[in-house]
Amino acid sequence: MVSLVLEEGLSNEVVSKFDNDQMDVAFVRAPQVLAQGVVVTPLQEEPMIVALPGNHPIAKRGKAQSISLASLANDPFILIGPQGTGLHDETVAACRAAGFMPKLGQPAPRITSTLSLVAAGLGIAVIPSTMQSVRIAGIVYRRLRAPVPKAFLGLAFRRSDPSPVLKQFLNVVRSIAKSSPPIQ
Repeated sequence: MVSLVLEEGLSNEVVSKFDNDQMDVAFVRAPQVLAQGVVVTPLQEEPMIVALPGNHPIAKRGKAQSISLASLANDPFILIGPQGTGLHDETVAACRAAGFMPKLGQPAPRITSTLSLVAAGLGIAVIPSTMQSVRIAGIVYRRLRAPVPKAFLGLAFRRSDPSPVLKQFLNVVRSIAKSSPPIQ
């Protein structure tokens, strides 16, 4: 019998579950997982966008206009997860590449809580572009100008796991990822 349980967790929680043999496979936002014997296979990279409170001056500009990350240097950034987790570290790296260190606002443990904090006007967030399908009153999404930071998505698993079910799951996920059009 095969059982599938979906759980959401940060990188450190995923590592703990792998280390305690409570997890066989995970979708991750970091290119490596620091758990014994775990490898990460890249699946996709997607552009990141910015989520702004609806009353932000840039939110009032035209929707088709992309913005530079540097233009947000004075805003408080709501970072997803603690340092050492995928989206947190990718946001900080993108800000550094744009020439500034982000001003840290209220931290958030998950993307959904991050979006709620943005809607409350507590700051802005850089998020994967697929998250713009989440419609929350008080949030405006804007594309970023080049160089556009990318959000990594990978599949973590123990390379030495002999399970035929796991191998079939990995094959199905990789096949779907290969046949999916790139995320714009």
